[in-house]
Amino acid sequence: MEKKVKLPKDELAHDWPAIEWWYFNGFLEGKKKYAFMTCLFKADKNKVNLSFLRVPFRTIYFAHTLLYNLSKRTVEKEILPVVIVSEDSFTKEKLFINYTYLLRKKFFNYEIARKDSGIHIKTRFFDLTAKEKKKPLLEGGNGYIDLGTKTTYYYTYPRLDVAGTIRGEKVKGLAWHDKQWSKEGFMQDHWLWFSLQLPNNLDIVCFDYKGVRMATISYGNNKQETVPVEFVQIGEDWKSPHTKINYSLSWRIKVKDMVIETKPLIEDCEMNHGFISYWEGPVQVSLNGKNSFGFMELLSKQPKRSITKKLSQLEGSARQTIALWSG
Repeated sequence: MEKKVKLPKDELAHDWPAIEWWYFNGFLEGKKKYAFMTCLFKADKNKVNLSFLRVPFRTIYFAHTLLYNLSKRTVEKEILPVVIVSEDSFTKEKLFINYTYLLRKKFFNYEIARKDSGIHIKTRFFDLTAKEKKKPLLEGGNGYIDLGTKTTYYYTYPRLDVAGTIRGEKVKGLAWHDKQWSKEGFMQDHWLWFSLQLPNNLDIVCFDYKGVRMATISYGNNKQETVPVEFVQIGEDWKSPHTKINYSLSWRIKVKDMVIETKPLIEDCEMNHGFISYWEGPVQVSLNGKNSFGFMELLSKQPKRSITKKLSQLEGSARQTIALWSG
């Protein structure tokens, strides 16, 4: 297996990973200001340590979406624990995924699809089309990263023009797209991750994965490089009123000669999915006195709490979905 991302081939699904996902975030403006995140996951339940789920298929799909109203400082969250993909998903020459969530009274179809106009992203909250402004960013130099306890393929489109609607309201703005896949599961993972869209067409993805720290930079002229990064927490933790987990939300990031500071635009951006709770949200970014924006994802070490109950709820959702689908 070649240790390098190859596009456009690797935009499609792979049949061997334990986990694979298509992730988008962005900032939009219409009558109001918004941010968004959506991610579709494809997982092999045996390889991601969910083999105990008593469901009659090996590949499972689930999706997470958030819509942030930055004008009102509110968040809408949608966690779909099990989704069903259409029969023609993953069958076309270009990326095409159509999926739905059956445990809802009203049917709604979701989509991630490569079209001539760009990538179409449709959820219950928004209908958007994103078009790349820069060449893809290959993390680590070639898109293959050795994290010590696991390896992963990872590439990014760091800057996309995006336009569409949020519940009929016309919006436009700037988006980010990640694609990642790995042969290992994620049950014991924890990480800190940032996507940073900075002035002068400068974009950075950086992370701390269980002590492995890396930043990959896309400059305005499309030059790329991977360098070390340092993270220093600023201020106090925020404690989730839902799970009582502490999250460090403000950071000073040192990349080469750049010192970047971030702070959350909305604090309560915690997502709770089955056995994992994590923070995902838009952040204000400051570099050399200039403000811009980015996204942060923080998966803390998970406390020992009602994991069995949560896994039982996940399995219940899966079995209900199967019953509706087959009936």
